[in-house]
Amino acid sequence: MKINILSKKEFLNSVYNNTEDFIERIEKPEAFIVKRFYNEDVITQIRNRTFENGQKSEPSWHPCFDGCPDFHRIHNNYPNAHVKAIMHAYYHHGYYESNDDLFEYFSEIFDIKNFLAGTPKGSYIKNIPSEFFIARVNIHNYPRGGGYQMPHVDPVSKFAKIQTIVQASKWQSDFSSGGVYACLEKDGTRFYIDPHTEVGDLIVLSPNIIHGVEEIDKEETIDWEINSGRWMIMPIIIHSDYESNMNVKPKEVL
Repeated sequence: MKINILSKKEFLNSVYNNTEDFIERIEKPEAFIVKRFYNEDVITQIRNRTFENGQKSEPSWHPCFDGCPDFHRIHNNYPNAHVKAIMHAYYHHGYYESNDDLFEYFSEIFDIKNFLAGTPKGSYIKNIPSEFFIARVNIHNYPRGGGYQMPHVDPVSKFAKIQTIVQASKWQSDFSSGGVYACLEKDGTRFYIDPHTEVGDLIVLSPNIIHGVEEIDKEETIDWEINSGRWMIMPIIIHSDYESNMNVKPKEVL
């Protein structure tokens, strides 16, 4: 699999001015790493604030229906999960005014997703779950000591033609082994992404490529109270949990 290293200017030019070629390359599939898409210090501040808030409140889970609050949840090999994982996940919703600054900061990613979907800028950001499509900023922490996510594919829709992951950890500092990978077939060669990245870089993949998170520093012991491991930030547009005949959930590759 080809991994393309681009500047932010080069990437945006590819998306907006060479759209058909960009989508063809995504679907080949190729991966893109966009250097310094976001400011390293700001991304680190968001990560640290997220961690601190998580330490101050109890984990919980809420289905994505109207009234769903922001929440955080520890996934620890939950047997009914669509994709098994060990991670601490934090969910922020665009329909809360308290999140306006967060969603504004990541607006360029939402703008790209809307552009590729053929919808106006700002679409879906303020939607509530009963409107079916909503905007979220998901933040995941895969802890040292075996944090991971099974290989899976994500649903492709007009709102999810690309998978966008903001790097929020320092390779060889926050963790030393494991991390995000993609592969072209089940049990195929794993192409590791993190060694090519720095905090603030944007990783862009096809949702339909097999990808996952290999166990993070598995020789260590998990401690949910330590701010380390593999952190990622994902601005996404998803279908809520209201009934749908669409393929809206990720699928583990067994």
